[in-house]
Amino acid sequence: MKDYRLEHKGYYIQPHKDHPTCYVVVTTGKGGKSPDCLSGMFTTRAIAKSEVDVYVASRPIKEPTNGKADTAGGSK
Repeated sequence: MKDYRLEHKGYYIQPHKDHPTCYVVVTTGKGGKSPDCLSGMFTTRAIAKSEVDVYVASRPIKEPTNGKADTAGGSK
C-alpha cells in the first residue's frame, strides 16, 4: 500500500481519512499535539506546507540561560 503522507519540518501532511481530497497536519512523534493554527483541513499540500513554514518560523528559539545544557528534568 502506498504511503501518501509527506514529512515536512517535523510534521506529516497527509490526506484526511474522511475527506481524501483535503489534507491535515499531524506531528511526526507519538502523542504530540498539533498547534491550533495547523489543526484545520487544507485544500492542497502546498498550502499546508506554507502554514507549517510560517508556524516553525514563528516559534521562539529556546536558549539555555547560562550557556549550559538543561539538566533540571527527570527524576532524581
